[in-house]
Amino acid sequence: MYFLLRPLLFTLSPEKAHKVTLGLLSFALVIPGMKAIFKALYSVKHPSLEREVFGLKFPNPVGLAAGFDKDAKHYEHLACFGFGFFEIGTITPKPQDGNPQPRLFRLPQDQGLINRMGFNNGGLDEAVERLKHRNPNIIVGGNIGKNKVTPNDEAVNDYLICFEGLL
Repeated sequence: MYFLLRPLLFTLSPEKAHKVTLGLLSFALVIPGMKAIFKALYSVKHPSLEREVFGLKFPNPVGLAAGFDKDAKHYEHLACFGFGFFEIGTITPKPQDGNPQPRLFRLPQDQGLINRMGFNNGGLDEAVERLKHRNPNIIVGGNIGKNKVTPNDEAVNDYLICFEGLL
């Protein structure tokens, strides 16, 4: 499917392509039976993949890193792809826009991206509200940061606010 969508997605800015892809995925997964199809295609369950770390039992050691689902909006849909855990964020105490666009750059020759997003997110309260209703079988970690307007000598306060808020 990706080989069909890739040329279309590459006509968009990387940030817009990311948003469109997540929107299409969310739309597709409300179609009856699609979650089961995605899980059948992409999830692998086997006891040898399971890990227990700090009292948490992970179904497998492959997780989705922070930055992909900054605001905890899509991790439940992305769970259909067999990830063992998710890291949301970076979450800051207050919402912030991040850096001015463009801030995400493709490196086609390297099949990579340069991310200079600047912690754009809806803030701690918004993320916490979404996480209150999460599926308890999905392990979610949080990447936390300070707001851009917080002076460096007060950064510890932002980290503590986020850490305690996500507990």
